[in-house]
Amino acid sequence: MKRFIVALCTLLLCCGIEAQAQVLKFDATDFAYRTNYNGRWSDWTDWEDCSILVVLNTDKEEINIYSAEPQELTIYAGDGEFYPDNSGGKQAEFKCVDLDGQRCTVRIRIQDDGQWQLYVDYSNISYVYCIEPR
Repeated sequence: MKRFIVALCTLLLCCGIEAQAQVLKFDATDFAYRTNYNGRWSDWTDWEDCSILVVLNTDKEEINIYSAEPQELTIYAGDGEFYPDNSGGKQAEFKCVDLDGQRCTVRIRIQDDGQWQLYVDYSNISYVYCIEPR
């Protein structure tokens, strides 16, 4: 029954992202990162605890990550629709630019076990946050 309720809430939230512009808030509880040296990605670091607010505001086309160094990303492409990925989950993707003019891709991923993750992928570094909808 619990899985059914979680699946139903996830479906409703996913449809809400697709159907209308809105503000969605998430709590990030853990994060990890990896770096790219000369075209080769390192392994992901170990998970580190965090307590970070993440705000997706489709009205303003912004994603704000309130980490120690706040990240303000402007969405320039992406419809917020969730698509199946090759790991059994589904993800929505947004193309963004940060305040320094650097382009990145933000992915919101829902694993097949219901765990949510937020990826911020630059050409030289990627961050992943475990997130929970507020």
